[in-house]
Amino acid sequence: MQHLLAPYPALRLLLVVVAGIIAGTMGILPLGRWIILSVFFLALLLAAIGIEYVRRRSMPFPHAVTVFTYLLFVFSAFAADSHFRFNTVSERSLLSYAGEDVLLYGRVEGRPSRYEKGVGWTLDVREVFLRGRTEAVAGRAKIFMRVVPDDIPALQNGDMVRVKGKLQMIPEAANRGEFDPRRHARMQGIWIQLYCVGPWHLQQTGHRELSAFERYIVVPVYDYTVATVDLLIPEGGERKLVRGVLLGEREVLDPEVFEAFKITGTAHVLAVSGLNVGLLALAVHVLLQRFKTNAAGRWFSFALIAFIMLVFSHVTGNSPSVKRAAIMSVVLFGGETLGRRSYGVNSLAVSDILILLFDPFDLFNPGFLMTNGAVLAILLVYPLLYPQEHKEEGLVRAAVRFFLGSFFVSLAAIIGVSPVIAYYFGTFSLVSLAANLPVVLFSTVMMYALMPMLIFNLFSGYLASFFAMSGWLMASLTLDSALFFSRVPFASITLKPDLAEVAIYYLLVASAAWFFFRKSWGPFAITILLGLNALLWYAVLKPEGKGSGLVTVNLGRNLSLLYATGTETVIVDGGRNARDGERIMRQIAEYRLPQPVAAVQFFSKDSLIAKLAVAKHMMHGDAGLELSSMVIARPMEKVLSIRTRDRSILYVSGTSRLRHDPSWKADLVILAVYRFREKQREQIESWLDYTRPERCVFLAGSFLTEQDKAALYRFALQRPDVQIREPDRQIVIP
Repeated sequence: MQHLLAPYPALRLLLVVVAGIIAGTMGILPLGRWIILSVFFLALLLAAIGIEYVRRRSMPFPHAVTVFTYLLFVFSAFAADSHFRFNTVSERSLLSYAGEDVLLYGRVEGRPSRYEKGVGWTLDVREVFLRGRTEAVAGRAKIFMRVVPDDIPALQNGDMVRVKGKLQMIPEAANRGEFDPRRHARMQGIWIQLYCVGPWHLQQTGHRELSAFERYIVVPVYDYTVATVDLLIPEGGERKLVRGVLLGEREVLDPEVFEAFKITGTAHVLAVSGLNVGLLALAVHVLLQRFKTNAAGRWFSFALIAFIMLVFSHVTGNSPSVKRAAIMSVVLFGGETLGRRSYGVNSLAVSDILILLFDPFDLFNPGFLMTNGAVLAILLVYPLLYPQEHKEEGLVRAAVRFFLGSFFVSLAAIIGVSPVIAYYFGTFSLVSLAANLPVVLFSTVMMYALMPMLIFNLFSGYLASFFAMSGWLMASLTLDSALFFSRVPFASITLKPDLAEVAIYYLLVASAAWFFFRKSWGPFAITILLGLNALLWYAVLKPEGKGSGLVTVNLGRNLSLLYATGTETVIVDGGRNARDGERIMRQIAEYRLPQPVAAVQFFSKDSLIAKLAVAKHMMHGDAGLELSSMVIARPMEKVLSIRTRDRSILYVSGTSRLRHDPSWKADLVILAVYRFREKQREQIESWLDYTRPERCVFLAGSFLTEQDKAALYRFALQRPDVQIREPDRQIVIP
C-alpha cells in the first residue's frame, strides 16, 4: 500500500484535510481547544524542522516524526477554521435584528437568481436603518423579493441598493431528509434572510461598486457575450440553452426542458460545469501549442490559460462548479509547465485542497462530490474498461474508436457519480448512459461552434453567423435528444441509499478495479460476490420498520398528512403541483411507512390527487372510503374522519364546523384556524373540553393577523394537549 500511494502525496494530505473539516464541523471539541492544538502541533513541527536542519547530514529529510506532526497540525488547523466559520457570529451581526422591519443598504453579491414567484440575491450589508437610526454593520443576508415576471428589476453584481422588509432566521429543512437551507447558508457565512413584498421597497442608488478587474474585463466580456447570443441565435429554447451553457443562466430554461434533463441524468450540460471549462481549456491549450517550444513560451501559455479561466469563472457567475473545474485545469497545466510527471489523481487532490482551503464547506456540496466521483472514475475505471491502443488505423476504425471511447467515458462517469446523485436526490436515471452519448456529443460540438462565433463576431458578423447556425443546430439536437429519452417509460426510478450503502458501493468498485488492474481474476470475482452480498444482506437486515401513526409533510404553505396503520398508508392532500407528490412519496420512504394505498382530497385539487400513484382515490365529491385497516368518511364539507381499530383522527377546516356530538370525538384532531378572537377562543375551548382529544394540532391560516397569531400561541401554551404546526417543523405522532 505504501508503494501504491507513493506518487500521490497530495491524496494523503487531502484525506487529513477532509478529516479535519468533518471534525471541526461536527463540533467534537470547542474552538479554543482546536486553536490550542493547532498552536501546539505548529510548535512541535517547527522544533522538528529545526532539529532536522541541524542534523540534516545524519538523517534523511523529512523524518517520519516530522511528517506525522505536520499532518496533525494540518488536521487541527482545518478543524479550528471549520469550527470558527460554522459556529461563530460577530456581536454586531444581523441576527440581533431578527424579527424587525428594517431598511438595509448594501452591495449585491453575484448574479441574482430568478424564481417562480420572485427574485433572490445575496446582499453584503453595510448599514441598517431601524426606528429612525442608522447603524453600521458587517454581514451578509439572503434577500427574496416578490415580483411578477414582467416587473423584475435589472439588478447586477456590484449594485448598491436599499431594500426594505422583515429580517428572519433562515428556515431549517421543511421535512426530514430534505435540503436544509439554514445549514447551507451557515456554510456560506449567512444567518439571516429578508423578505421584500415588492419592487416598490427596493431603491437602486445608481452606484455600482466593482473592482477594476470586474469593471474593465468581466462586465464588458459578459455584455458582449449576451449581445452576440441575442443577435445571432434565434429566440426560443435553443437560445436559452446557449445562454445556460455559456453564462450559467439555467433559470431561463423552461421547466419542462429542465425536468427532461434531470430525468435523463444529463442536467450537467445545462449549467456551466467541468465539461464546459474543460472544453475551453483544451481549445486554448491546442491553440497555444506553438508557444510551448521553450520555457518562456510555456509560462506565457500557462499564464494566459489561468487568466482565461479566471475571466470565464467570473463571467459565468463564479459558481462552485466553475471554480472547481477552473482550479483543476490550472493545476493540470501548471504541472505540465513545470515539466514534472503528472498523475491525474494527485492533480485532482491538489485541486481539492486548494478549493477546500478557500471554502472548507465545499466538501459538503453535492456538486463537489459528484465532480470528484466522475473525474476519479474516468481516471481510474475508464482505462480498465477501454484500454488505449496506439496504432495506425483507418477513418472508419477511428470513428468507431471515438464512439466506443465516448460510451466508456460516460459509463465510467455514471459508475462514479450515480451513488452521490441517488444519496442526495433520491433518483437514478435508467436511460442516463444512452442519453448522455447524444446529449454530451451535441452539446460538445455546440460549445466548439459557439467559441468561434464569439471570436469572429468581433470583426465579422457574417462569418460569425455560420458558426451561430451550427451552434443553433447542435442546441436543437441536444434539446430533442433530452426530450426524446425523458419520454421513455421508467426513464428514472426512485432510489435512496443511505451512507453505509454508498460506502459499500465505493469500496466494492475500488477493490474490484484494483484486482482487475492486477489481472487477479479469482480475487476479482470474490470481491464482486462479497460486495453484492454485503449490499443484499445490508438491505435485508436494515430495519424496515413498518411504521404507524401520523406524519405531516410540509409543502410550503400547504400540508399533506400521512396516516399509517402498520399495514397500509393513506395520503391526505397532494400539495399544489406534481413535485409535491414526489416529496410526499419520499417522506413515506424516509419514515419507512407501509406502501400507500389511498389518497384523499381535502384542500388539494382532484387532478393532483388523481396523479398520486395509489390504488384508490377519494375525491372532493366522495363521501367515504373503506380500506382493510381504516374507514375514511367526509361527514360534511371540509371535515374528514379517519377511524381505525386503535385510533381516530378528525381533520376540520375552520372553527365554525366544530360540533358537540359524540361522532365528532377523536383521539387526534387537526384544526385549521382562520380567525382567533374571543368568539373563536371560546368555541375551541368549549369543544376541546367536550371531546377531550389526546392531541390537537392547530394549523394557523395564512390570513391570521399578527395579533390573532400571538393570541393563538398564548392559548396553545396554556394547554398541554395543543400544539401549533410550524411550516419548517414536522409533526410526528407514533
